[in-house]
Amino acid sequence: MRLGVLDIGSNTVHMLAADVRPGGRPLATTSDRTVLRLMRYLTPDGAISEEGVVALEAAVAQARRVAETERVDALLATATSAVRDARNGAELIARIEAALGQPLQVLDGETEAELTFLAVRRWVGWSAGQLLLLDIGGGSLEIAAGAEE
Repeated sequence: MRLGVLDIGSNTVHMLAADVRPGGRPLATTSDRTVLRLMRYLTPDGAISEEGVVALEAAVAQARRVAETERVDALLATATSAVRDARNGAELIARIEAALGQPLQVLDGETEAELTFLAVRRWVGWSAGQLLLLDIGGGSLEIAAGAEE
């Protein structure tokens, strides 16, 4: 199965396509990253400016084209703190979903940390033992640790 993962963060829009199978390590086929640095588009009241929204829509449309070219079977699209904390977050989500052509999952900080930790654990395997993960983004910090899943 070819899975596409689209991550909309504070700094980048990253589309990763990978061949996946249950219990196996994902094999990345394509990685496409657009650097946005959404924080530079913040208005004094905490909204993302129209210029930033347009740049975000263009990056998401590019990621969708990559997913189509890579013939992904499923696309998991998530957004993190930049979208969830923006004053105009509801409008951002609607416009991203329109550009993407599917629903967007906006992750809270705890879920973001859990999923990132699980991805790292699956990537490096159980033999790595205890892990400490620090996910430092443009607008948030998530910390996760453990020896298990």
